[in-house]
Amino acid sequence: MMTDRNSAVLEVSVEEKGVTPMPQTLLNDASTLVSFPTNTNDFQLKLDFRRDIQVRVDNPQKIVEPLETYITYRVSTKAERTDYPHKEYVIRRRYNDFVWLRQNIAVEYPDRIVPPLPAKHTILGQLDRYSKEFVTCRMVLLERFLSRLVCHPILTEDKHLRVFLTANATEFTTYKKRGTGLLRRMSNSLNTISVSYNSRQVDFEFDPIRNHLHGLSEKLAMLEKVAQRIHKERKELCVESHQLGAAFIEWSSNEQSVSVALSRIGHTITANSSALRHNLISNFISDWAQPLKDYVSYIECVRETLGKRDTLQIQYEQSLMDLEKKKADKDKVTNDEKSLMSFWTKSEMDKEEKIEKMSQVIPKLVSAVEANQERLDICSDVFRQEYGLWKCQKKADFKSMLTALAESHIQYYQHCAASWDLVFKRMASE
Repeated sequence: MMTDRNSAVLEVSVEEKGVTPMPQTLLNDASTLVSFPTNTNDFQLKLDFRRDIQVRVDNPQKIVEPLETYITYRVSTKAERTDYPHKEYVIRRRYNDFVWLRQNIAVEYPDRIVPPLPAKHTILGQLDRYSKEFVTCRMVLLERFLSRLVCHPILTEDKHLRVFLTANATEFTTYKKRGTGLLRRMSNSLNTISVSYNSRQVDFEFDPIRNHLHGLSEKLAMLEKVAQRIHKERKELCVESHQLGAAFIEWSSNEQSVSVALSRIGHTITANSSALRHNLISNFISDWAQPLKDYVSYIECVRETLGKRDTLQIQYEQSLMDLEKKKADKDKVTNDEKSLMSFWTKSEMDKEEKIEKMSQVIPKLVSAVEANQERLDICSDVFRQEYGLWKCQKKADFKSMLTALAESHIQYYQHCAASWDLVFKRMASE
């Protein structure tokens, strides 16, 4: 099955198959691309990861139509849940379908941390968006996106996700068209929520989280930038090492007395150069650079969710300010008739009428404050749960990434040490 994942992009017919049985070994023949914690003892959670559904994204295919060309991916699902009529599903989806899924889930669960999708290609990248490297990286990140969704204790229950994973092409197209108008209206209403002032209070619980996310994002972006520079230097070193090895081999033909030693050194340099490419260069994008970019995007999703909670905080504070101002105005009217006349434009209204009007408004403002407080408390509790899950996820993902990085370096340096040790031993015995 790994052969399918790494195969070249195919040109196929426009026809798309429906739901088909899934091979039994499909989800068991390779390690999962996203690591989920086996326990959450490091953080007190009310929620836990789900493990009763698995997804796989592979077998990219290039679809050529008269008006457009695009890539579809095979999405295979294995479920052990009552809301999934069958245990196994195999369907095909394109990138825009994943975008549709995330948009709908973000609208349905605005207070949850919805995982990111890989970014759309840039105008420059569009020229190479059908390359094997680009398609493979996108495929890996799309699987990571789905894996995070199905393992999330709340998002995994979403009806749009279930349709995405189970519906055939015709059913899925019909379902998407049915909800397009509602999604657009809800998205527009969410986008209009904005505030032009900052919170009056220092938030001792969420401000440190906000600062941590900002700092982590900057560190990962810098790490990815430095890693790209090292990657470029390694590729140059690989080319120059091959040239150096070839030079030693050519030199050996002119020096009969040390011909064997020079040849061995040349072949060792060449072999180590190949090991450098195999262990540290060829998988750099998929195993290191792209996951780092993905986590910067993931952090932005967390910050976006926290921002929605901050919006509720500001709305609560604004409603509280309105209430305090109205109470102060009422006290001023009650205690100072002269100030009252200068404050109100309708001077003909007497003091009792104005006090009565204010008395009617104040309970409404109190209700608004209480409602905003309740919404804020609920959103804050949800974010605490989400952030706890995300921290556990982050720890598992970083552990997996760093372990893979260490192992690749160990394999490379062990290969170099063993090959040079063999050269020295043979030279010493001659």
